[in-house]
Amino acid sequence: MEGALRAASGQALTTRFLDFWLLGGASILVWLVMITLQGFRTSWAVDQHFANLTVTTASLALIVNYPHFLVSYKLAYSRGPRFIAAHWWQLLAVPALLVALFAAAYGYFDVPVDELAPVRAASDALGGYGVNAQLVAGPRLGDLLFTAAFNLMILTIGWHYTKQVFGCMMVYAHYDAYPLTKAQRALTKWALLSIWVMNFVYTNISGGFSAFGTFSYSALDLPDAAAPISQAAVGAGFVLVLHRVFYAVYRQTGRWPSAHMVAPFAALYIWWLPQTRQYEFYFLLVPLFHSLQYLPFAWRMEDARLRGLPHAPLRGTLIVIGVVAAGWIAFELLPNAMDTRLGTFDAWGMFFFVTAAMLFINIHHYFIDNVIWRFADAEVRTYLLGQRHGERSVSVGAIASPPAPRSAGQAPSA
Repeated sequence: MEGALRAASGQALTTRFLDFWLLGGASILVWLVMITLQGFRTSWAVDQHFANLTVTTASLALIVNYPHFLVSYKLAYSRGPRFIAAHWWQLLAVPALLVALFAAAYGYFDVPVDELAPVRAASDALGGYGVNAQLVAGPRLGDLLFTAAFNLMILTIGWHYTKQVFGCMMVYAHYDAYPLTKAQRALTKWALLSIWVMNFVYTNISGGFSAFGTFSYSALDLPDAAAPISQAAVGAGFVLVLHRVFYAVYRQTGRWPSAHMVAPFAALYIWWLPQTRQYEFYFLLVPLFHSLQYLPFAWRMEDARLRGLPHAPLRGTLIVIGVVAAGWIAFELLPNAMDTRLGTFDAWGMFFFVTAAMLFINIHHYFIDNVIWRFADAEVRTYLLGQRHGERSVSVGAIASPPAPRSAGQAPSA
């Protein structure tokens, strides 16, 4: 560890100290405290703090969770028309399709799905394969469309979480000049993605219902055997990374990865493994720590972009205020006002626009990040990695082995 830190150039997203805690260290510490205190919850002095987390995290969302979503819009759409046109699918087509989905749900919410022949056929087909036919059972078209959106959100969120952790690791491999071959990077990525697969399996193993506010949506009914198989894949990936990546680099160079590279890696396993799951931590704090992990990247990009511009501190302050305000408006103020004005809860038993806004932003956020964190991009190379103009870079998925043990690795997509 000391050798890795000595080799580091001193690069950081914020500071070396803060990066460790923001990228995963704080979540590990909080998890250790909560898992230790779990057995003492019969005491009011302990349990009240667990109970207060629902309100606490709802307020913290204003300055952590919501800004993490909205700053991605700023990073993408402020790049100009040419950038938006070059990535038209993620930045134009996807939001248009989502708007169309929710417009259809609003316009035809009460239509019974039994009246729709394609839905009846899909239900019969799913049932024949043992898949949960409740997914398309309705009973209303609005229920069906929102259930589809929720399952799409769960699918994209898992991919996004794991790729973000991979990006954290690869950025710090670059900062620390920690040598990784193309095969080692690929192994690390797929080991992390196996955690996403496992979590998706466990979310859909029972075929039961989950709730968001007043709306309930059905999960898949995956075979019970999928659970141990997915866990075995996660365990194998973890062991392989320890042996074929961390230990292999140590044998070659005498260096272990820095704490900044290990923290997000360890945190993801703690966040999502069933064996490490603590209820309040999993449902309330994991989204918070994921958002906290994202913000240093946005900070680095915006801070580097503002340097040298007139009134940079004022510009930065206005960006922070704008992102926080935009998050509050997009997630709470505007959709709640529309639900109240149009009486959606009285009509359908759910807060339509609050739910739709949450789904829209969560799903679209995945597609936006797929665009803005491509490290072959010139701005990302310059502002995030600190590379000079014209310095060699490689595209995502085509990472070359470093020519010497202490050369700086190129970072693939977060």
